[in-house]
Amino acid sequence: MDFERMLRYCALLEQNNTRSWFHDPENHRLYTDAKQDFIDLVEALKLRIADCCSPDLAERLIFVEAKTLLYRIPRDMRVNKGKPPYNPRWSAYLAADRHSLTPVGYYVHIQPGDRSLFGTGAWCESPETLLRIRTYISENARRFKRALDRCGYPLTGERLKNVPRGFDPADPAGEYLKFKDWLVARPFPDAALGSLDAFLDAAAETVARMEPLRRFFSDAFSDAGPRPLVPGGRGR
Repeated sequence: MDFERMLRYCALLEQNNTRSWFHDPENHRLYTDAKQDFIDLVEALKLRIADCCSPDLAERLIFVEAKTLLYRIPRDMRVNKGKPPYNPRWSAYLAADRHSLTPVGYYVHIQPGDRSLFGTGAWCESPETLLRIRTYISENARRFKRALDRCGYPLTGERLKNVPRGFDPADPAGEYLKFKDWLVARPFPDAALGSLDAFLDAAAETVARMEPLRRFFSDAFSDAGPRPLVPGGRGR
């Protein structure tokens, strides 16, 4: 497993983001080698995460094939018109099912230029899930704040200027309700990507800090029972 090879391939792809370069036999060999490095990283990472996270994720994660957790480098040009055909990064979502909202997992992203990171969060793909997360945060504001404080990394994501319609502007969790996605991540500069063992140790330490927040979002997504519609819209 070679971080330098993964970073070098992404840098080359970013400079030569064309189908002809990508499919050149020599370049495709570089892609295959770097991809195997990333699969090996994800395999080791998922086992380390399973050792230190809650059973809701751990007991499922250990049986998932690492290669099924990867995001593709080729872009879907049907929804990315005007963009280069390839996304020059290695990324994976470590969860029982990469396409499922629960249990919430961890995201790893390897990209040169000090853009690598490891984290978790809630990505909302519909107004219904967005409403559910906001309502759960509002109803469990103290638990959310404790988990966020334990995490120690700033909350990021797309957000509104005002508290969304249907929620009290004076809600103690009002600043958090403005978000459309709730993401936390530990950055990894290129210089920190050398030793696999050091990266796994750092990821395990990060999981220990982020796990209460991951479980919070997992509970929010799986919270049983229908939610009433928010009067006046959902503020998306």
